[in-house]
Amino acid sequence: MTEPTLVVAETPEDFEAFGSVCRAYVEWCRERYADMPWFVEDVFGFQALDEELKGLAQKYGQPAGRTLLVMGSDGVMAGGAYRRLSDTACELKRLFVTDGARGLGLGRKLSDALIGAAIADGYSTIQLDTGNRLTEAIAMYESMGFKAIEPYHTYPERLVPYLVFMEKPLD
Repeated sequence: MTEPTLVVAETPEDFEAFGSVCRAYVEWCRERYADMPWFVEDVFGFQALDEELKGLAQKYGQPAGRTLLVMGSDGVMAGGAYRRLSDTACELKRLFVTDGARGLGLGRKLSDALIGAAIADGYSTIQLDTGNRLTEAIAMYESMGFKAIEPYHTYPERLVPYLVFMEKPLD
């Protein structure tokens, strides 16, 4: 197996690969919330994920944001992005490591790279929201200095108890 390579998504093929990571993430969330299928459908429906997948380059490419992929000999292993919220804040989105690539530290490597890119792009804060059952991700984010915050997006009230909102100042 060749060493995984970090790639900035730029081409339509790159964003297509990122779309496959996003779809794998949704399926993984469906498994994690198997007893609450309404939650996954409501969250991704509220976020208009189907529409988002049609325009990933516009939503998460420059100048609106940045998308990074981790590529291996068999294709995409992980992906993640951030998008601009304001002149000083961006939002970490759709970070996911595929099943076969877990345990290699790629989630942290990808997060570190996205944070570094956000700093280089002039952001002073990065925020995220995630599901409360995505405990591995929450633990990783906490170990990286993210802290729980009040919601920074308005979600339907019935979803909020199952969401975790976090923020990290960027130095």
